[in-house]
Amino acid sequence: MERDLEGAVKKIKLILQRQRSLFREVMIIKKALMALFALWMFGVLAGCESNTNNLLENKAISSVVLECKNQCTMSDGTPFVHREFKEEAELKLFTDAIQKAEKIPAILRYDVIFKMRVTFEDRTSKMFYLNISNTTDLQTGLLIEQSKSETGYQISSDISERLRETIYKTRAS
Repeated sequence: MERDLEGAVKKIKLILQRQRSLFREVMIIKKALMALFALWMFGVLAGCESNTNNLLENKAISSVVLECKNQCTMSDGTPFVHREFKEEAELKLFTDAIQKAEKIPAILRYDVIFKMRVTFEDRTSKMFYLNISNTTDLQTGLLIEQSKSETGYQISSDISERLRETIYKTRAS
């Protein structure tokens, strides 16, 4: 009977050791999951922090010059050959269009409507391609940084419509 009792005590001790070991493992896993969740939440919150890209490098725009390219000259009613935008409302619109454009996750094939030079207040400039068609159909615009012409950015339909009105000086009916 003593042997049975000693055997039972050993089994209970072994079970308790296993439970303690399992408890430690569960706590380690729980801490790891909490750390992963915290990292994930940080990523989500950091991603939600701003609805902008860094195409303007946090610089203020002083002027935008559009040059009508191939697709523009092939369309009916070419609006202009070169046009400069300097008005505050126009610059705000171009700033919003560039900052809020969303990266397109694909390699692009496109024709160019406008070549766009953005000049900043520090007198540096950056070149883009801008595709805004003169159509009243709902459309999104396309923005491409000239130095990275394989990467495109989609401009929302509402900003594209405002750009169309500004560039072509027409209103949708």
